[in-house]
Amino acid sequence: MSCTVWNLPDYHNLLRIIREDFQYVCNKGKKYRERFFQNQLKIWKICQISMVFLVCIALGMMLFSIASLIWYLKTHGSEIGTRPLPFPIWVPHVDIGKSPLYEVCLIYSNICVVTYAINFIFMMQIQILWIGEIATKADLVIWSIEDLMNGIRPALNKQEELYFSTLLKQRMQEIVKIHKSMIELMTSYARVYTKLLMFEQKVCAPVVCLSAYGATEILEKTGEINGILVILCIATIISVFIPSCLCNFLSIKVSSICYACWNIPFWNATPVIRPYIVLIMQRSLRPLPIKASGFEEVSIETFSNKMASAYSFYNMLRHIKI
Repeated sequence: MSCTVWNLPDYHNLLRIIREDFQYVCNKGKKYRERFFQNQLKIWKICQISMVFLVCIALGMMLFSIASLIWYLKTHGSEIGTRPLPFPIWVPHVDIGKSPLYEVCLIYSNICVVTYAINFIFMMQIQILWIGEIATKADLVIWSIEDLMNGIRPALNKQEELYFSTLLKQRMQEIVKIHKSMIELMTSYARVYTKLLMFEQKVCAPVVCLSAYGATEILEKTGEINGILVILCIATIISVFIPSCLCNFLSIKVSSICYACWNIPFWNATPVIRPYIVLIMQRSLRPLPIKASGFEEVSIETFSNKMASAYSFYNMLRHIKI
């Protein structure tokens, strides 16, 4: 949440650009408006799915902790000091199983689960919305480039050449303005989320490895399934995969602007179009600004490497005696 406070102007910039895009599309015509709202509907559905997933993770952890406690009380005696805590907490020279410390730790653990769930819901929803808006901007650029040569043909005289050049300049001015807004939005996203994504990139492999190892050890020694660790492992994998997939999608979407420039009959235009097309193509082929020194790019390939590292660490821990 501190990142939200520090980067509040970037969030305001996102809201301003969303409002501008809505007004632009509504004045552009039915062709643009229908495709724009189809994209917005997809973004809304993805946001809903991610929210349901994160809520289910939080509810699953809380329900498992309560269910495991009820099961333990039904199958064991009422001795004080023997109740297991579903969320592992260790304090030196203190018996967590005694009342009221046990109840305090259990309530505190569930409050932490709810807090983290709310934080991740906000973070994931805004991230999906932000990347969706950047992709929508890229679509607006692509649609405008596809319509750039409408009504343009080789000039037959100086008057037609001047008319077509002026018309192309006006259309390219609009395209460059949208493209510049997309780059600003992408830079704002990088300012807000780069630190968070780099942190996820560093800790995801150890968290997946240790949670899987802990769940396996408990299953082998006691024959019980530790649902908390299993849910944590699955949630970590999916929570890291989603941003990696989104950044991969964003990279492909932005670079597709370059290919849209190749698909127009630019040979029918005057030379005035060349510097604009070259500039847009060069800028679209640059890598995403979501990077930092000493870290890999955020992509599905990096996610696969991290999961492979987690599996290697897991196998190593399984073959040694700690």
